[in-house]
Amino acid sequence: MSEGNWVYVLETAELVDGEKKALVVDGQRIALIKKGNELFAISNKCVHMECPLSKGELEGYIIKCPCHDWRFDIRSGEFLDARELKVDVYELQVSDGKIYLKIKGEN
Repeated sequence: MSEGNWVYVLETAELVDGEKKALVVDGQRIALIKKGNELFAISNKCVHMECPLSKGELEGYIIKCPCHDWRFDIRSGEFLDARELKVDVYELQVSDGKIYLKIKGEN
């Protein structure tokens, strides 16, 4: 596994199907979500009022913000009602049962 911006965050065994875990990694609020055998990592701040998406309801690949019901696709980060709005999506890798996220640097 290359180092660089990859950061260890969790063991795969610590997440069950449908679980949403709020993390703070390198100062960034991230929601780690397990859907079936897939893992997704998105910003844990809704683009509307920064409500925590990890507290929202997950239906299929759609997470609904708990504050105002804004709906986002966890695969792409797109807001379903205005696709030009998005939350950040983070690349992840699993190695030896450990989950690593690629953290974006400051621009």
